[in-house]
Amino acid sequence: MSKESIGLLIRKLRKDKGLSYRSLAKKMKALNEDTAISYVNIVHIENGKIETKREVVILLAEALDYSVDALLAESEQVVNDVAEVIKDKPDVIPDFLRSAKNLSENDWKELSKVVQKMNKKND
Repeated sequence: MSKESIGLLIRKLRKDKGLSYRSLAKKMKALNEDTAISYVNIVHIENGKIETKREVVILLAEALDYSVDALLAESEQVVNDVAEVIKDKPDVIPDFLRSAKNLSENDWKELSKVVQKMNKKND
């Protein structure tokens, strides 16, 4: 997704929550002062002027009560633990995902159950 598209999504989420730029910035600051950004930066993100770091996308998702994984996926990023899995298995994970790309929602649910059983067995 382009900078412009992710910006439009963030704008939609912000407006759906009835938040101004400043109130979203304040909400982000309350969640994590170190990662929070100014309302001016939120304006630039929404207008597709700048890209943002993974940590800021995560904080935006949390402040907007939106799925962190979904917003990261829209910004073509992944959460650290997912990135670590990919880094640990750089040959297997991409091949697996490519082979599973056409699975239905029910197929993914079934696959998830199988993996959960395997994890319990290995604990």
